[in-house]
Amino acid sequence: MIKNAYYNGAYMNIKDVAIPLSDRSVYFSDAVYDACLIRNKKIFMHEEHFERLKRSATAIGLTPPDEKRLFNICERLISECEGGFYFLYIQLSGYKEERSHSRIGASEGNLLITVTPISAPVPDATCKLITVPDRRYSLCNIKTVNLLPAVLASSEAESRGADEAVFIRDGIVTECAHSNIHIIKNGVLFTHPLDCHILGGITREHLLSICKRLGIPYYEKAFGKEELFSADEVLITSSSKLCRRVCEIDGKEMPFLPRSHYASISSAMLDDLYSATI
Repeated sequence: MIKNAYYNGAYMNIKDVAIPLSDRSVYFSDAVYDACLIRNKKIFMHEEHFERLKRSATAIGLTPPDEKRLFNICERLISECEGGFYFLYIQLSGYKEERSHSRIGASEGNLLITVTPISAPVPDATCKLITVPDRRYSLCNIKTVNLLPAVLASSEAESRGADEAVFIRDGIVTECAHSNIHIIKNGVLFTHPLDCHILGGITREHLLSICKRLGIPYYEKAFGKEELFSADEVLITSSSKLCRRVCEIDGKEMPFLPRSHYASISSAMLDDLYSATI
């Protein structure tokens, strides 16, 4: 049986992973994670993802794993893959025998890694959004496993025939349940600035580097719900889906420009993925 999971020194099939109650991710969601796209047994932008995992761990007082050791574990799991596209998930949590809100006295270093097959990113893919109130706390810049608001928003989106939910906080568009969101108006791309209300997506960072390369002007500036609905184009980005054009929000059809920035950005992003994972 394929060994596509790792937990605290043991390689196993993902179906056999058993996380003990002493792992603080169970009672308290006291854990951070990151996730990467794999193609042809190569991790896309792994250095950026590993660095973000390190930042997240440090932000909540956990010691991040040694990067070389982490990469070696991932490589061993990936070696069991047969090629194609996979999703790499890495989770780091603490350990404490008794159930206690305080982490004082807890051991560190519970490391969970899984590799699972996914579909390839689809060129020119579109998606439908709904808007929901952003009731999350102000630690969204840390990639923790506290994902209940995202789970509820995603479930509502699916129940309403949509693919993703976009959060609105005090009239400002922040991000989606599992994506960053961006608008294009008059040839300029706008994206919410990095602060405690959004997660700094690796693909968001990649998007901005592509804009520089293509000469597309951009501003890291907050925009409101009204600006969202009046945009020339709306895009979302994520590690697994890369870049998608939004075709509908709350049932309203969104425009698509024949010579769109989205088409150029999406094509460049796919080219980068394929060239980096040959």
